[in-house]
Amino acid sequence: PENRSLLSTRPTFGGSLLCTIVTLNYRPQMATVRPRVMAMPERQPGRAGRIIEHPLALAENDIITKVLEFVADESRDKPQLPFADIIVAGGRGLGKAENFQLVRDLARVLGAEVGGSRPVVQAGWLELDRQVGQSGKTVRPKLYIAAGISGAIQHRVGMEGADCIIAINNDPNAPIFDFAHFGIVGDAVTLLPALTEAFRQKLAGMKQAG
Repeated sequence: PENRSLLSTRPTFGGSLLCTIVTLNYRPQMATVRPRVMAMPERQPGRAGRIIEHPLALAENDIITKVLEFVADESRDKPQLPFADIIVAGGRGLGKAENFQLVRDLARVLGAEVGGSRPVVQAGWLELDRQVGQSGKTVRPKLYIAAGISGAIQHRVGMEGADCIIAINNDPNAPIFDFAHFGIVGDAVTLLPALTEAFRQKLAGMKQAG
């Protein structure tokens, strides 16, 4: 706004509404955001920055380094949901934990990451670091396939920035159909194996042709 105050939008009233909060009378103001919340800005070829040179002189004695310990980087073994191009996510609409394997099968064929809604994490079907939504990861993939996810606002705020959202739900009135780019009304447990096989055959054909 004109007074250069920060505007922050967040869920409120138990997650049933999104509200925008502004603080007008206090400075400085600061806000933190999770990775992938905002889209990458478009490149501006003609834009030029200003370089400020500042002389710096340091003696060797000015730098004192003491190695306390070495900690192994385990991030490579962890899910990289915020940076995935394709995510296949499942919700409680899958019915039971065993059916979540159908999500993993499709993700494997597509080379995608596996995600899920908060209810499936709370039920123990999926690891916490694969949860998408307000209390999980914020993602912005090129393709997000949501199987058996109703689309509650807590989940929506974490994935609505995807370039393409495909929703599968047997409830035609599920909220996710309000913002999905493509929707399939049907049983995810029945449709996921069919999609997996269709993609497997299509990708195999492309590989042979190439």
